[in-house]
Amino acid sequence: MVAPGAQPLQAPPRPVAHEVLGLVARHVSRIPFPVFLAALLIAMMALRTHALPVVAAWLGLTTGVLVLRWVFLRRPPPSHAPHRNAMRCAILLSGLNGVAHASSMLFFPGMGDLERAVLTMLLTGLSSAAVSSTAGHPGIYRAYAMPVMLALAAAWGFTPEPVGPDAKGWLGPSMGVLLVMYLAILLSLARDNHQALHSAVDMRGREYLLNEELRQALAQAEQANAAKTRFLASASHDLRQPLHTLSLFSASLNTGELSPRGQAIVNHMNSALKALGEQLSGLLDLSRLDAGIVESRLRTTALAPLLTQMQQACAPVAAAKGLRLVLECDDDLLAAHTDAAHLNRIVRNLLDNALKYCDAGTVWIRAGWRGGRALITIKDTGRGIPPEHQGRVFEEFFQLDNPERDRGKGLGLGLSIVQRLSQLLGIALRLQSEPGVGTEVTLLLPPPQGPLPDTSEPDPVPPTMPSCHMLVIDDEANVRTAMEALLTSMGCRVTLAACTDEAMRLAALDPPDVVLADLRLRGDQSGIKAIRKLRQQQPGLPALLISGDTAPERLREARAEGLILLHKPVAVETLLTAIQQTLEGDA
Repeated sequence: MVAPGAQPLQAPPRPVAHEVLGLVARHVSRIPFPVFLAALLIAMMALRTHALPVVAAWLGLTTGVLVLRWVFLRRPPPSHAPHRNAMRCAILLSGLNGVAHASSMLFFPGMGDLERAVLTMLLTGLSSAAVSSTAGHPGIYRAYAMPVMLALAAAWGFTPEPVGPDAKGWLGPSMGVLLVMYLAILLSLARDNHQALHSAVDMRGREYLLNEELRQALAQAEQANAAKTRFLASASHDLRQPLHTLSLFSASLNTGELSPRGQAIVNHMNSALKALGEQLSGLLDLSRLDAGIVESRLRTTALAPLLTQMQQACAPVAAAKGLRLVLECDDDLLAAHTDAAHLNRIVRNLLDNALKYCDAGTVWIRAGWRGGRALITIKDTGRGIPPEHQGRVFEEFFQLDNPERDRGKGLGLGLSIVQRLSQLLGIALRLQSEPGVGTEVTLLLPPPQGPLPDTSEPDPVPPTMPSCHMLVIDDEANVRTAMEALLTSMGCRVTLAACTDEAMRLAALDPPDVVLADLRLRGDQSGIKAIRKLRQQQPGLPALLISGDTAPERLREARAEGLILLHKPVAVETLLTAIQQTLEGDA
């Protein structure tokens, strides 16, 4: 059974009979002229001893059979059509061709030794060529070769030789026996040729079945992967909604005066929300990479500062576990043509993994040149990875030594993201590990292109909420309430709407300065459609999207619309920066 939407890798193999008929059709289109020349040569030799009408009749018979074969056999039957009648026709016409050529023995008695030798070479040559042109098919080949060769053997064996001093009484019978033996050899070769064709067709059939099984397995794997992506997107959306609500309420609490105990509770709540948000962000990253919408800003990047910052950031984690975290960089001018943010993510994920699974000893970050390219190595003296699992560590959700699914150990997405980002940046990724000794992961980066850019940047200015009227569109009441609490506490005037029609009505009464719309609303509504309608009513209205949906097609749709897309849960700083960018972009 063929999986829906899949295309076959190749056409199914045809039966052996169809292959034979196809081969006969190809040869029938090529050989009529050479065979006619051979018949014409025989006719010219026969004219020395036979009347022109007799020779012309024989040549006409031979030519007529050639024409019939060309008319009826030059087009093989379609693969789906029955081949029985076509095969009967091929055998019949092959037999007629054999009888026509065999009838040239009528001229044999009047020929001299030279003419007989030429006639023998022509007919044995045609019989030999027919082994290939008929694929050795028993019916087609025998129908031609046996009349020709047996008639030729009989002519040599039983035609009396002229009486004279040069007569050789042994030559005729000897030639007859040799021709019969040669016929037996040709029949054997034809049988082997046909068996080879059978074997080739059988092999093609097995190859086709294997390809079909592979194609179906691949289609099923793609369907399973698509189903997994849809499930993750749906689960991520459903989980992000309450998490986003909690984040907004927590941010609202931070804007007010809290007692020390209340502040401590809010801090603990923020830590838990941050950990959960990071896990969901891993799902989002996978969806973005699968959707092919992750952009890379490639430029010549200095690696020493990046690795130094990484070592300093992870040093407290290493110290807490009693580990040594060592950075060894051979050259302060070490550089690569890469995206600094994505490379930072790759190295950070590898470093987090090394620190997580190293219980004692040292974790090294080494960097140097190899053949004009930067090589970064993350090595640890940890537990190592068993050989049977080394090929699976880059799979999504695969984790060693975490059967209880401890949330503190993540979801098992870090190395999967590392592999995808490495492919995006053209980084050669290699893993070596030995249980009980440790693990080493190497990154061979693309060579630098041009000088290092000036990295001096002014200190970032913390974003502030501009005084504006914001229209919030979200079908979740809790999200609307939480968003209103946060934005109002920051001095923003807020109007809430649950659907597109309500947003249109409220915007007509009190035009907003900016719209914040959820990407996925109820029914067939969406934030993109709502923004389009609002802009028809208020052209140029600044707007941005917010979503908990990580489905690749949703991400591509939002990007194609040219809108800023925020993903739930949204940090306050991220939200403020996006609102500023949206308003400034409109201005």
